[in-house]
Amino acid sequence: MPAFGPETPVLLPNQVEPKGARRWILWPTLQYRVVAPLVHEQRLNMFQRAVLGLARAGVRDRTDIGRLLGLEPGLVGLVHADLRQLSYMDARGAVTLSGRAALKDGFLDPTRTIVTFVYQDPFTGTLWPASTTRPEYALVEWRHRLAVTVQLRTPGAPMSIRALPVPVPDDVHAAVEPPSHEQVVEAVGRGEKVNRRGEKARAWASPPPDRVVTRVSMINTGQPVYVPVELRLRRRTENGVESVSWVAHSPFTGRQSTYLRRLVATRALRWSALGTRIDEFVGQRSDALLVEYDQLDVALRQTLGESIERRFTPRLREHRYRYELLVLLERDISRLRLHSGRSPVLGDVVRNSWQLHESILREIVADHPVTEAAMRRIDEPLRPYLGECCRAIGLLYSQHEHLRVADPPAIRSALRKPRDAKTPPLLAAALISAVNGGANHPFRQLAAVRPKLLTQLTFLSGDRNKVSHADPVELNRASAETAWELAQEITAAYLGQPLPDLSGKDHVIHGEEEE
Repeated sequence: MPAFGPETPVLLPNQVEPKGARRWILWPTLQYRVVAPLVHEQRLNMFQRAVLGLARAGVRDRTDIGRLLGLEPGLVGLVHADLRQLSYMDARGAVTLSGRAALKDGFLDPTRTIVTFVYQDPFTGTLWPASTTRPEYALVEWRHRLAVTVQLRTPGAPMSIRALPVPVPDDVHAAVEPPSHEQVVEAVGRGEKVNRRGEKARAWASPPPDRVVTRVSMINTGQPVYVPVELRLRRRTENGVESVSWVAHSPFTGRQSTYLRRLVATRALRWSALGTRIDEFVGQRSDALLVEYDQLDVALRQTLGESIERRFTPRLREHRYRYELLVLLERDISRLRLHSGRSPVLGDVVRNSWQLHESILREIVADHPVTEAAMRRIDEPLRPYLGECCRAIGLLYSQHEHLRVADPPAIRSALRKPRDAKTPPLLAAALISAVNGGANHPFRQLAAVRPKLLTQLTFLSGDRNKVSHADPVELNRASAETAWELAQEITAAYLGQPLPDLSGKDHVIHGEEEE
């Protein structure tokens, strides 16, 4: 595999802001040329699902469908036409096999396949949420191993920048595995959505089904390509106190990217030259992974951090991302308890709580792998098997209903590569991992005190998705308190500590008497 260096091409960014204080870095990526289905809309809409459901039940007359759904016959006709174009209905209005598959998992079959390029981060193995059909490359001049001049525009409108190239150690480069086909489908779908509509492309809530994933082909192996990433200052004034931090902007969209901020911040902790460059730019030490944490008042950050450490021991600081999320979560729940009525902080509690759960669940599945024999059991009738797993660790048998959209290939993928897993397969993987793990398995400990754990986690994930997409969602204080309590419990279980009894918010430990 070719190495990164002066011969590595530098991608020309799509969006460059001409003004403002900034610093540039050249981020290493592995570029893959792929053939992939193009997913414009990920899910069936409610009209399509309703009409398909009635057709499967034998109601095919448009007038009858309109009467049952309260829709005009003309609208029903348009939905019928869409479903026939997708081959989900035949000319007589009967549901086809592909229509039954779409009705089961809600995923729309793509109608187009394209050839495009996707970009993989070599440090994490994740794909950038972007794609380019015709990549262009910049003129570069390597002045030094830590200084590269990049020409971002034509000679008629010149714009040169000086950038810091981020090196990739040989052992890291050699260990990178090609991205999964599920990753490719999502990266292409999100990238094309941005390219064509200019919309912000959120992460998908569930993985594409096997019938879509099998249409992916990798044309080449990963080729080293540098991508210019722009770092900008972010200032905020709260209660008369100004705080400053930095954000990373995507070269594909020109927008601020939380994904890139975490990549850069994580690497800055391991490579001093990058950390020093950022600190000099900001004017102070800035080693937080999350912008929100970086902008907390120093005294408040210390107070909240000490509270978290007393609850979970200072060892929690070793898990930097989760530590920062817990501090932010503690800030948000404290604000919520100080104010009556509805508050935007409700959404912050839900968002930060689910991010913490997702991170820990992925780590739990990775730390407690299952055997190949256990993996083969997934091929049994799935729903009864998952119901038995629920019962075996103390959950209600009916909890398996929350995993019904997770099919065997997605669950196997989540067990093997949990860091890429979406919610239903991730929860199924955690369940199977717990059944095959010992009595101290963190997910088993949670199930012992929460028999409806999958219900609570599924609702939390759904609320987080709606908050992130700015969809209308009815959140209340009970939802936020439950999210906070779940976050405390899963953290304790992950760290191998007794679960806190939070029924009175007095942090009594399960199985221990209060002094």
